[in-house]
Amino acid sequence: HVFGCATIAGVSYFGGELGFWQGKVEKLLDDFRDFRPTAITIVPRLLNKLYDKVLLESRNKSIVDQTLLKLAIQGKLVLIRRGNFSQNTIWNKLIFRKIRQSFGGKVNRIISTSAPFSREVCQFSHAVFSCVFIECYGQTECIMGCAQSINDIEPGATGTPTPLNYLKLADVPEKEYYATDGIGEICVKSLAVFKGYLKDEAKTREAIDEQECLHTGDIGRWTPYKTMQIVDRKKNMYKLSQGEYVAPEKIEDVHARSRFVSQIFIYGNSLEIFLVSIVVLEDEYIKQWASNQGFDLQENLPSEMKKRLKHVVLDDMICEGKQRGLMSFEQVKVIEFIQEPFSIENGLLTPTFKARRYAVEKRYKDMFEKIYKTAKA
Repeated sequence: HVFGCATIAGVSYFGGELGFWQGKVEKLLDDFRDFRPTAITIVPRLLNKLYDKVLLESRNKSIVDQTLLKLAIQGKLVLIRRGNFSQNTIWNKLIFRKIRQSFGGKVNRIISTSAPFSREVCQFSHAVFSCVFIECYGQTECIMGCAQSINDIEPGATGTPTPLNYLKLADVPEKEYYATDGIGEICVKSLAVFKGYLKDEAKTREAIDEQECLHTGDIGRWTPYKTMQIVDRKKNMYKLSQGEYVAPEKIEDVHARSRFVSQIFIYGNSLEIFLVSIVVLEDEYIKQWASNQGFDLQENLPSEMKKRLKHVVLDDMICEGKQRGLMSFEQVKVIEFIQEPFSIENGLLTPTFKARRYAVEKRYKDMFEKIYKTAKA
């Protein structure tokens, strides 16, 4: 991962120490406690799950505890907006200390890349860690295009262009994005932009234009603060039978916020009018749900219970979609559960933990066809 390489080079150059996780998600917090980092580079999924877990636990507590959590987050955000990142406030001692200690207790800077954060998760992370929170944007082809400054605490934005980088927006008329409106495909010109793809001139010409600008395929918007916000993808689009274009990665980011979902892949067939998806379940919450229903997950769930679980998970996903402004045609209509998680080892994830869409579609082609057939039966 190019961001990882840049981090290793930068920390080594300035004489810092580096720690690497063991590669096992269940031991990740042990790694944090052992190394006690002062700065961490992280992908949004981990903090999303932390946010969901804290939120779920708070729902099972008293109204007083829930109110205290809300007041703590609001109080910390007020201080942070004033430039006060103190970790010794009453809110830290009462509410956030335990969470901070689980990450080693010394974190003063968090750097995130690979996918955008929601406003809620970003504000929650600011409050919990009371530290500088930097979102970056870049690609393998150009390393880092832009990054937030220390004083930029706007949630969901990725900051301003980094030194030596020039950013411009290009029109994407097929999706009605125009640079004159401050929104379009992000193009990067820099000494850091790559020269081309190995033995693939056609793909190189498609990526780099005559002005030597790299067309990233990401749709960005200039905010009122002159920072860049990623809002969509130009590629990886499905066109449904009624003519609507949908961006699966955007929808996956929303539906993955469901507490029941560990991983999700959304698929659309151009001959169909709706989207379907395959889901890897989040064990912790599924076990809790099954226990509440009087079932032991050591045994296979009966078909009727599995059917009920599908409704519960789908309803929760749709609820997340409505809260985050998905259109009706962007909402998944049918889901199916799978046992094997997507991973780098099985070829279904990239090193940046994004789905290899072609590989997933190829492996689960028959399942997608079956889902559509069953839905229309």
